[in-house]
Amino acid sequence: MANLLALIASWGLNAWLALADLSLVFLSAVLACAVLASGHAAVLSALVGFVTFNFFFTEPRYSLLVSEREQLLTLCFFLLVALVVGRVAGESRRRMQALGAARLAEERERLRSALLASVSHDLRTPLASIIGAASSLRALDAQLSPADRRELLDSVLGESQRLDRYIQNLLDMTRLGHGELKIERDWVSLDDMVGSARRRLASALEGVALLQRWPAGSLPLLYVHPALIEQVLVNVLENAARFSPPGGTLEMSAATDETASHMIIALTDQGPGIDPTMREKVFEMFYTGDGSPHGSGLGLAICKGMVSAHGGEIAAEAGPEGRGTTMVIRLPLRPYTAPSGAGYDA
Repeated sequence: MANLLALIASWGLNAWLALADLSLVFLSAVLACAVLASGHAAVLSALVGFVTFNFFFTEPRYSLLVSEREQLLTLCFFLLVALVVGRVAGESRRRMQALGAARLAEERERLRSALLASVSHDLRTPLASIIGAASSLRALDAQLSPADRRELLDSVLGESQRLDRYIQNLLDMTRLGHGELKIERDWVSLDDMVGSARRRLASALEGVALLQRWPAGSLPLLYVHPALIEQVLVNVLENAARFSPPGGTLEMSAATDETASHMIIALTDQGPGIDPTMREKVFEMFYTGDGSPHGSGLGLAICKGMVSAHGGEIAAEAGPEGRGTTMVIRLPLRPYTAPSGAGYDA
């Protein structure tokens, strides 16, 4: 293909360029083959270009014979330069590919090391709490009051739930990374998903108040994968609760946009906020921010992947009056057609 394009270009330029200059057009085809294909393809292109150049542009035309010594020298120099340049360019391409594979392996190793470090820390912390509470229950059972025993059991339950959420995030990130996340959509209400997320986060939300700023049943149904979007809500709620002060308030609002094509869900906390330069970085893998007491840096990265898989968007914005952070989730809406014989109350 490259030699065919070179032939067409040379045929059009034949009236304006000397024979030696036309050889540069065919040399460009050799370089293109070396860069885009391989060194062997470049050598083959050089040989084909040599024959084509000789047949169409040297005297006598349409013959492989060469009647003029200058044209023969031009042909020989073209073949020599084309072979050398093609070989060198092909070798450079091979080395660049090898270097790119080495960089990819280095990046994978870096991510693997970061993941192992994250797993080591975030699995060990709740496990240590669970082991400590269970050991106390076993060794001091007779000496513990009912209130103490309940407190230790609550600790075991809370840390177990935290561990479960963390493992779920790891599994979700693995599925996202391997392209195995299947979007099995169904009609579901936001109220149901928020209610389920709140039940899963009962212990994590104990120290804050969560206010829902929309009337129950006032929103259209979402056509999404319920479990995935529920996990998104769990992650953003847990993140907001973790960075909110004790006794703080989380406000969640939801509404359709002006064109009724998207539902906009916003969650505002009263935490320290996120620096404007870091608002995109918080959605990267393993980013935990300064001063984070715990967390793997996977939660918001998973949220972005799951929301994007639905054709939506998630962004971090400044809270009201510059205080706290507002996480904004935009999910596309799809017109709902009720099944035959069924009613639908929007």
